[in-house]
Amino acid sequence: MDIQNKEQCERFLDYVIANRNQYYRLAYSFMGNEADSMDAVSQLSVVIMEKSAGIREEAAFPAWSKRVLINICKTRLKEKKRREIPVESPLELSCGESGQISQAEQLAVRQAVSALPIHYREPLLLRYYLNYEYAEIAAVLNIPEGTVKSRLHRAIGELRSLLLANDAQKQKEAMKGA
Repeated sequence: MDIQNKEQCERFLDYVIANRNQYYRLAYSFMGNEADSMDAVSQLSVVIMEKSAGIREEAAFPAWSKRVLINICKTRLKEKKRREIPVESPLELSCGESGQISQAEQLAVRQAVSALPIHYREPLLLRYYLNYEYAEIAAVLNIPEGTVKSRLHRAIGELRSLLLANDAQKQKEAMKGA
């Protein structure tokens, strides 16, 4: 690595460190736990050291690095899914009197989001979990802004359908048990 590439790599790593919370939140929105999220961000640092010399335009680095982090998370999730044995556990949804969402409902939403196809899940996580603007999502995912908006619209519709179907199934089960 020549001196110029080494300096550029250091600037990129400094950028990631300065924005570590943003990168961590992005990883966490995919991975769902602290340890896996931190591992993914650490792996991003390794990729930056290996591949940053190929980045000609420094302004492209933030979108490139987020795309790389998303790909790292997706790869890790695929590997994890191959190793996991699914365990079914019944959920009892209870609507709190305070009007807040219960933990069971939060879990149901998280499961519904994870059941969405990846091309719907990515923009949904970036927009509603990480508060990215449409233009930022388009840059990170390397798709047109209009595609981001239509995928979000479809993702919300799919999510609504999944949650309503889940709720209907729970009501059926409750009626059988009564």
